Order: sequence, then structure tokens, then C-alpha cells
Amino acid sequence: MEKPKLQMYFTDTEVGDYSVSSGIIRRWVREGQFPQGKKLSSGSTRWLRADIEKFDQEVLRRNDTAFTE
Repeated sequence: MEKPKLQMYFTDTEVGDYSVSSGIIRRWVREGQFPQGKKLSSGSTRWLRADIEKFDQEVLRRNDTAFTE
């Protein structure tokens, strides 16, 4: 029997490992520049690994396009 895949969640501080503060991450979310987190309770928001990886790929694609134009 195959085990279900474990989904990894990240806090705003862990996501902030992009060398930006958790406040910047929250601002990007408000401005629609970063994926919406999943609200687990009041004061507790987490981001799925898959959402962060998708965001990373989109940023890389935009940067590649900007440098080739």
C-alpha cells in the first residue's frame, strides 16, 4: 500500500528565507505578488510547498524573459 504524500507547510518567517522579512511576505500577499497562505486559525497562516515552488518557477520564468528581451 502506498503512503499518502506529506504536504509541507511554511510559516511567513520560513518563507522569509528569500532574504526578506515576514512583513514583506505579508505585503506581497496583500498586493497579489505572492501566493495566498492557508489560514489555519486566527494568527496562523501557512504556505504549501507546492505553492512556493510554483511561485519560484514563475519568478524564474519572468526573470529569464526580462533578461532576454
